[in-house]
Amino acid sequence: MKPLEDLRKEIDNLDQELLQILAKRMETVKMIGSLKDAKGFPVLDEKRREELLRSIVEKAKSMNLGREFVEKVFNTIHDHAVDLQNKI
Repeated sequence: MKPLEDLRKEIDNLDQELLQILAKRMETVKMIGSLKDAKGFPVLDEKRREELLRSIVEKAKSMNLGREFVEKVFNTIHDHAVDLQNKI
């Protein structure tokens, strides 16, 4: 087993990667929001949200991630994305 400090450093690096991915996702969300606004589409597509969450939960199972945890994380991400698009 790796020493505690090495494992903590690994967590720090993973956290940095998560932040970079979230920032990139939110930039894409803003572009989608601008496109929806220009075309007069509603911000929230509930059918897509449900399909996306169902797909993510299925993928998470194979990674041994709990359903409740994954739903909570992705609902938070999606809610923030909707808030960003509503501000456009």
